[in-house]
Amino acid sequence: MRRQGVHAVSAPPTASDQRAAELESFVQQHSQRLLGALTLITGNRATAEDALQDALVKAWHRKDQPIDQLTAWITVVATNQARSGWRRKQAEQRALDKVGGRATHDAAAAGEPDEALLEALRSLPERERQVAVMHYVLDQSVAQVATALGIAEGTVKTQLFRAREHLAARLNLNHNDNDIEQGGAA
Repeated sequence: MRRQGVHAVSAPPTASDQRAAELESFVQQHSQRLLGALTLITGNRATAEDALQDALVKAWHRKDQPIDQLTAWITVVATNQARSGWRRKQAEQRALDKVGGRATHDAAAAGEPDEALLEALRSLPERERQVAVMHYVLDQSVAQVATALGIAEGTVKTQLFRAREHLAARLNLNHNDNDIEQGGAA
């Protein structure tokens, strides 16, 4: 009697296996870039790291639900987390100011972006800031930003235009010659 060889049959990958592979790929390919963008948004690398970790955990918990564009989804969730944390920190600072306390902020922490740029980004309306960081820092196309945020491409283009105008004004990058004398002698 001849014995037939036993072949190991591998089970199809589970939702957990697939999501783990997707997240590992994201971390290897995109996490450092997103972390840099979140640092620009929050002004603090530790806060940015927390926001990214929270987004990764949320993606993991949704392992049974497909996410079409995982990178865009994580970007939006992490950006929202960062903004929420920033708002919370601002509220805490206002509360401390009312009672005469001081919050500590280590502006000289390693890896912190230029303070003038941070202030300029913070001065942007929320949607402009989000669109600008996703497009210019994360190098996402207009179509990718639109899909990730659930808005029209024309809206993304408008927000980018406005963000550039606001940043240029805030950072004194306007190329208008404001020093031209305006009629009449002194």
